Amino acid sequence: METLVTLAGLGWDPEIRGILTVATGFAVLMGSVWLIVATNSGIRLATLVSAAALMGWMVILGSAWWMYGSGWKGDAPSWKTIDINVGDLGASGLQDARGLPNPDEMPSAYELVVASGDAVAVAEFDTLPSAADNPDLSADELGALQADRQLRNETITRSELAAVARNVTDAAGLRALGPWRLLATTEAGDAQAQAAADVLAYPDLGFTNSADYKLLDAYTMGGKPSLTDDPNRWDRIRHWITSSARITHPTRYTVVQLQGVLRQEVAAGEAPPRPVVDPAEPVVSVVLIRDLGWVRLRPALVTIGSLLVFLALCYWLHVRDKELMERRREFETSRA
Repeated sequence: METLVTLAGLGWDPEIRGILTVATGFAVLMGSVWLIVATNSGIRLATLVSAAALMGWMVILGSAWWMYGSGWKGDAPSWKTIDINVGDLGASGLQDARGLPNPDEMPSAYELVVASGDAVAVAEFDTLPSAADNPDLSADELGALQADRQLRNETITRSELAAVARNVTDAAGLRALGPWRLLATTEAGDAQAQAAADVLAYPDLGFTNSADYKLLDAYTMGGKPSLTDDPNRWDRIRHWITSSARITHPTRYTVVQLQGVLRQEVAAGEAPPRPVVDPAEPVVSVVLIRDLGWVRLRPALVTIGSLLVFLALCYWLHVRDKELMERRREFETSRA
């Protein structure tokens, strides 16, 4: 019954059409070579030679797939959610995550900007538009723009700050929170996307779409050592060598935090307001583990399997040639 269901799900395009295309191409290309060899060497020898040539070509193709991680490849590296904690990381299912402080126990990103006095951070997150920069705006429009910019400054996350002024977050000790370090938004994109998708998959968390929450910060631990800030050429070469020579892959974890936002009415035809987290809502921490996948496993199996078959066919041809030479020697001896 399962076979019938599977067959019923096959359509002409692309399943059946694709199968016929591959089969026709194989029959024409491989069959034409076999036919030419068979007319000169016989069917059995032509089959052995053609099969050995095919397996040799598969070894070369599989080696290229294996080297570059292309072709018939396996699952790519991805993030897998192992725990969703609501409210208190001290109760997380991951032991190491329990040592990560809750967001309300650390200074906000805006407080870090104001206290740091860093020129880049202040220019980005503690500067308001002026009348000189916007001469075409009225006083009310300028006031609304300044209020929106101030709201944006006060609601930035530590990860957003790290993407602009990493030295500010490093000075606050966010690079070394025990085994954890703060990720900038530019580093946490795929982990945040996976966390957002997994959170929406559980309606009991209260989120129905991405407008119901705001992504806060992301932290990571483990994994292979990364490049230092502003690396030179030798740093890159040394990192490439040491990373390639490392056989084991330390387990890497990432914690992505998000929080529900205040409900705001949106007038028809206007842009949606800037999301503001609701302090009454608990912080949801999504704990993810890095799955390294198996991109090169299939190419490796194709290469090794083809090589073994190629060697077996070559040995078979070698044995056949030895038997043929022995029979010729016996024939010549009998004639003499």
